[in-house]
Amino acid sequence: MRVPEDTTASGQRRRTFLKTAGGVATVGIAGCSGNESNAADGTGETNNSNESAGGSSDEFSGDTLSLSIPEAANFDPVQIKGDGSQVVSDHVFSELLTLPSDGLEPTAQLVSDYSVSEDGQTYTFTLREGVTFHNGDELTADDVVYSWERLAASENSQEGETILEGSFRIAHETMTETVDGEEQEVYQPGSLAVEAVDDYTLEVTLEQAFFDALFWFAYGSLSPVPEGIVGDIEGYDGNMEYSEFSSQSPVGTGPFQAESVETGTEVVLSAADDYYGDEPGPDRIAMQVVQNSDAIHQRAMNRSVQVFRLPNSRFDPGKVSIEETRNLGQEVGTYGPLENGETVNYSTWDEAYTAYFIFDCSRVEKPVRQALNYAVNQENFVEQGFRGVGEPAYHQAPPSVYPGGKEAYDRHAEENFPYGYREAQVDEARSVMEDAGYGENNRASITLTLYNDRNPDAYSRIADLIRSKAQAVYVDLSIERAPFNTIIDEAVSGNLDMYTLGNGLEYPSPADMLKFGRPYEGNLVRWREDPSDASERAAAAWEEIQSNLGPTDAEEEARSEAFIQMEEAIWEDAIYLTNYHPRGRQWWYDSVDAPIQPSGFHDRLYNDVTFE
Repeated sequence: MRVPEDTTASGQRRRTFLKTAGGVATVGIAGCSGNESNAADGTGETNNSNESAGGSSDEFSGDTLSLSIPEAANFDPVQIKGDGSQVVSDHVFSELLTLPSDGLEPTAQLVSDYSVSEDGQTYTFTLREGVTFHNGDELTADDVVYSWERLAASENSQEGETILEGSFRIAHETMTETVDGEEQEVYQPGSLAVEAVDDYTLEVTLEQAFFDALFWFAYGSLSPVPEGIVGDIEGYDGNMEYSEFSSQSPVGTGPFQAESVETGTEVVLSAADDYYGDEPGPDRIAMQVVQNSDAIHQRAMNRSVQVFRLPNSRFDPGKVSIEETRNLGQEVGTYGPLENGETVNYSTWDEAYTAYFIFDCSRVEKPVRQALNYAVNQENFVEQGFRGVGEPAYHQAPPSVYPGGKEAYDRHAEENFPYGYREAQVDEARSVMEDAGYGENNRASITLTLYNDRNPDAYSRIADLIRSKAQAVYVDLSIERAPFNTIIDEAVSGNLDMYTLGNGLEYPSPADMLKFGRPYEGNLVRWREDPSDASERAAAAWEEIQSNLGPTDAEEEARSEAFIQMEEAIWEDAIYLTNYHPRGRQWWYDSVDAPIQPSGFHDRLYNDVTFE
């Protein structure tokens, strides 16, 4: 469902917090825009191949939408997918519910109706009749039961935690199993509380009421597939080999079906014959795998693509003219002229992502953490690091999900952010350090670790800025670089002082971000190892959130108050140095009418693209 900042060189889709910060993931598009990966947005540029600026997709004619995607490997809903594979999956599969183009409240898609029990734990869905899979089978409740059992029990599933862990949990039983020499409680196959009451009625029971349960029923990994399509759970031999289903011929209920797949080169989708919804605009979507940013840019300049992303190195904010702001914060206007002389359409949207620098509280003292927060101005991160694309970050929760929305986010930051709202406070930074016994003859020394395989230019500029500010407040900051996976390994081992990460929300609530902003075993911040009044308040606020997960107004109010308490506790102990909130972007020529991407929570769908 979500398209975050990119996480790996192949554009691996984000899960939880193990994400890089600094470039909303990219799909450069030839007819509409998808996610952003390393390749095309430019906050995460790559330029390490000799890929052609052309492509076999140009051989198609008529209403064919041609896209550039960073990879295409596995399209199984229960797999964590790269950005390109996710675009394919979003078009082949559908969920029970979906997000409307103008909001974040899920609406019916594969269901015609649903009801919720008084205790908020049991959901009864009535499936739409006459919905068919691409193999001709009609969708029934048994298909959903099978699909969600695969999600929970299949050895191919990488997304089981979606329904087995966290605040949204489908009721199930566990059994004890030895994993890596330790006994653990794991899912007991066949125990998921999902029942096919009849062909078109599905009953689901949750472990507890959860205010955002409907959003999870709209999550991509819960997309139904035909019962028995593969034999990777007990009781099924499989109608297809898993490799064929997952990477060559995925079968779903979406608006497009797989026509041909050349792994690592191109995927072609064609409009599904018996799709239950409105007929898609494109007859075909031809997706060419292109990772080289110069090749993606050249395809756009050659007009081989109709919708595209510009590398950040080629982006000029002075060429942007915003003419409209929509209800979810999307901005729409024009951009130009391009290098080819054309002025094109332009849009940008909130990716619901926060990029930040993490301090290991067991290694970096609080006065040093506070001094670095005082010394910088987040606006400079956006302007100097990311060429003005994004918003300065002052809270962990992005503006779109902050209690009360962007206006409340800005107001609370302006009135309460202790380290200088849209300004640096160097004198305050020096004072904090001097009170702690630091000075010119007794300087602190820490190391900031950056990725060498993620957005190196942008983060080098930001790191140089932080280092120059640190120098003025008695902190000697050295800069090291390492691959993303190495940084994660070293952070888990407790070997890093300060390093860059980020998190894109999986569902629209501050809880999905603030779950990391509390003292608990395994937290990379290691706040528990540096206890304080603030850390205790954060822990208590998190418990208040967990005690108010239901959908009532009173519970929502309690959660909102607790979210703000956590934000302020995080500020007090300066466990992060917040960076920025990225925004997604796309450009398109007048030859197509491309829908505006509503938010980072929405699927990147191109079935509404029309051709002029």
